[in-house]
Amino acid sequence: MRDNAWKRYLASAAVGIAVFLILAVTQGGFSAEDPAEKWRIFCDALFVPGALLTSFGLLLFASKGGVFDMLRFGIQKVIGLILPKKRREALPRTFYDYKTEREARKQTHLGHMLAVGIVFLLLASLALIMYNQFEIPY
Repeated sequence: MRDNAWKRYLASAAVGIAVFLILAVTQGGFSAEDPAEKWRIFCDALFVPGALLTSFGLLLFASKGGVFDMLRFGIQKVIGLILPKKRREALPRTFYDYKTEREARKQTHLGHMLAVGIVFLLLASLALIMYNQFEIPY
């Protein structure tokens, strides 16, 4: 992987870890005496950043695929009505022009958010298994 790719993964992981730490500390996860309570808090604190990063990753993936292009073009046309004539002329006139301009621009890779989010969800699943080991008597 390129150096920039690692930076994206690390940045996403840092955001996820920060959210995890904030939630775990505020809920008392590190000071809980009961193991079941501790694993419940850790499961919740890992699930939140996992769900957020995975959701944002999927949303950005869909956006990159062109799902929201028509909506974005329409909003751009509406905003173009209040722009000065000089800036309005720089906007694409048709949706086809808009799509060709957009495809010509460099697309960024967005799989890092999705991958890091899935890792957090897997860790939350492991914490849930540990919680069930302490909570549910067999």
